[in-house]
Amino acid sequence: MKKIVYLFAIFLFASNIANAFTNLPQNKALIRALNKQTGKTKDIEIPVGEEQMFENILIKVFSCYTRPEDETPENSAFLKVNETNTSFKEELNSVSKGKVIFSGWMFSSSPSLVAMEHPNYDIWLLECKNDPNLPKIELPQPETNKPEEENAI
Repeated sequence: MKKIVYLFAIFLFASNIANAFTNLPQNKALIRALNKQTGKTKDIEIPVGEEQMFENILIKVFSCYTRPEDETPENSAFLKVNETNTSFKEELNSVSKGKVIFSGWMFSSSPSLVAMEHPNYDIWLLECKNDPNLPKIELPQPETNKPEEENAI
């Protein structure tokens, strides 16, 4: 009987741990960009899968997640930042997109945890949110292994 109680307690503990790390996919990231030389800042909303310019950097958002309201607030986004040789997005198709200066996850609660190292620019994630005018992002569902049906001859 004790084994059953212990197994039940372990099951409850494991299910609570799994639920504690739930991330909800969002379709838009709010990024703050800073030019360190001029002091100019700009809040930029970037839909997932799209890119936006801030002066000479091109910021692309690949994914953006937030936690449920009943958990500790946290936003995380996977970003890629290129330094370009132009500040005009319409010219990007005809010129080089420049070198990658950052590629990785950013977290809103700890901007210095994974910071972009650049002498002129700084960016950080403010929040991830859902825009009802954009397509909803769904978490990928695990594939279920269905037994293959045998062909009758």
